[in-house]
Amino acid sequence: MNHEVIHFINSKSKRVAIIGCGQLARMMALAGMPMGISFSFLAEPQDDPAPVKDLGYILKADHQEYNAQELYLLLGKPDVITIDKENVSVRLLKQLNQFCKVYPSPQAIEICQNRKLEKTLLNKLGLETAKWQPADNVEAIAHAGMDIGWPLVIKSCQTTSQGKSQWLINNSKAIYELTHELKPQHSYIAEQLVAFDRELSLISGRDIYGNIKHYDIAENFHPAGVLLSSIAPADHLQPQLIEQAQQAAEAILKKIDYVGILAIEFFQIGDALLINELIPRVHNSGHWTQIACQNSQFTNHVRTIIGLPIGNTSATAPASMVNLLGVPVNQEILQDESLQLHWYNKEMQENQKVGHINLSHPNAHSLTAKTQQLIADLYQPQDNQLKAS
Repeated sequence: MNHEVIHFINSKSKRVAIIGCGQLARMMALAGMPMGISFSFLAEPQDDPAPVKDLGYILKADHQEYNAQELYLLLGKPDVITIDKENVSVRLLKQLNQFCKVYPSPQAIEICQNRKLEKTLLNKLGLETAKWQPADNVEAIAHAGMDIGWPLVIKSCQTTSQGKSQWLINNSKAIYELTHELKPQHSYIAEQLVAFDRELSLISGRDIYGNIKHYDIAENFHPAGVLLSSIAPADHLQPQLIEQAQQAAEAILKKIDYVGILAIEFFQIGDALLINELIPRVHNSGHWTQIACQNSQFTNHVRTIIGLPIGNTSATAPASMVNLLGVPVNQEILQDESLQLHWYNKEMQENQKVGHINLSHPNAHSLTAKTQQLIADLYQPQDNQLKAS
């Protein structure tokens, strides 16, 4: 361990600044505070800072109104800066990196923000993705349809929090419906529509010393197009696929010199895995680590970015997570002492993530049954379509 890191760990004033103030920032702070770390948060005008209320200093500001040095000072001169969402200004992160460490690095976040850069990286590493081509206009989309085949999914390369960023195109006649949707200042890709068997996700972490550890691979369920639940370890997952996923994660983490937690979403098609997306932060599908692991994804993210070695990622038992999408939790459900509730202090709104519940059970079959029953108890009175498939 080098002198700089020893000084940081032993220093009396340890501060992490988080760009963002949502539930992920909340859970990172709750994981880091027992380590003696203080937190500050940048809440921009569109952000709701309620999840991090009373967890540290909240700077409510539009980052464009300040230069990087001013923001660094207003955030309390943090030792390190991280993010709770990938839709952040890379330019800002690069500027802040002049004053303190930013993890994951701005360069890594920039790659994960842009689908074209991301897929180019993956393919250069020899990692399988759905077939894709750059497609910045309707003519390019038509060529992609001929080369790849229909149907296609058109995706904006830029992350966006407003409006559409993906479109399903079934044939060449439907292309011109996009004429008024595509923005000249954005770039796009055309991607093969994949008929996958299931979606899996791997949460991995890398520290500043190059140590890499993986959590169990989870299976994700999206019955209404939004992640409802994750179960880990994924059932009936062949050892060779686990090894393939972990080797892919290690190749990516090393190539971009990544520090922190990285989530990778995979499509399983028979005996093959395709990488769908990289997420450069702690991820919803890893919340189960809070109940099943000595070091949750949040604990290990904080550990790695402050210079500590990544901690144990082994699970003590199978575990699952159920998202609370605009639904309250009644006292009857909470009578079950094996459930672990995490509430985000948000206002109740339809389909908004207001919390999640973690479960663990030594028997995987019993865990699945219990998870499905919890989903039914939470959602059946309101929407009987929300059931784990």
